[in-house]
Amino acid sequence: MRAVVLSDEQIIAYLNENFINTWIRNADLRRLYNTKGFGGMPELARTIVRNKWWIGPVDAWIISPELEAIGHVAVNEYLGNNRREDGTLESQNYLLFLRDSIEGKLPGFGNIILNPECPSQTTLDAFRTVEYGHQDYTVIILDTTAFENEGTLTIDLEVGNGKAHGQFHLLDANAKLIFDPNHAYPTRPLLDRSIDVVWGDPGERLQITHRFERGQLFKLVALVATGWISDEIGSINAFQAKISVEPF
Repeated sequence: MRAVVLSDEQIIAYLNENFINTWIRNADLRRLYNTKGFGGMPELARTIVRNKWWIGPVDAWIISPELEAIGHVAVNEYLGNNRREDGTLESQNYLLFLRDSIEGKLPGFGNIILNPECPSQTTLDAFRTVEYGHQDYTVIILDTTAFENEGTLTIDLEVGNGKAHGQFHLLDANAKLIFDPNHAYPTRPLLDRSIDVVWGDPGERLQITHRFERGQLFKLVALVATGWISDEIGSINAFQAKISVEPF
């Protein structure tokens, strides 16, 4: 998706005309999932299920015409406990969420922003197999756009000591996650356009490096690697990622 810069009024009009902006009660969506199964759900609901739809009791989503999730926040957290101390109204806070979504910043999807003043950050997250037929995954957006010249992106990964084995993909941020509803794990993305991919056993340390000509947005996708007997239903493991950029 190409980023769009608009005024507040244009954002509202642009969203109403081109996008789906909806609030979802997760209890209702889970009831639909348990009743119909993933294959029996409407495609819009499938998009939400694929993208960590259980963050809060009610979640707000921005979804593109191509049914690609571009913004996702828990309503209670974003408009309630996380209310700004500078006097920003809830409506203004929500407008910031809409703007960030339209401008391609993917709010709610674990953004890591790197720049020459802060060229390295560390994040801790998890990957899991929740239940049969539903394999969760984690997407972290890596923003290196502040680096206007050549550089090297390095991701140092450390897999936790849980049972699940990790599979980590680095992709261009514009690369869409493709899903096959007839696959044994229909919510597992089919990642065939990865810049690089590594697999990690529990406790193992891994590294991904990528040299770029100009800073850009990337996706780091972490999921359970299939094929190991120990990666059964309910498998979960944590991982730590140190993301760094060294400019030339």
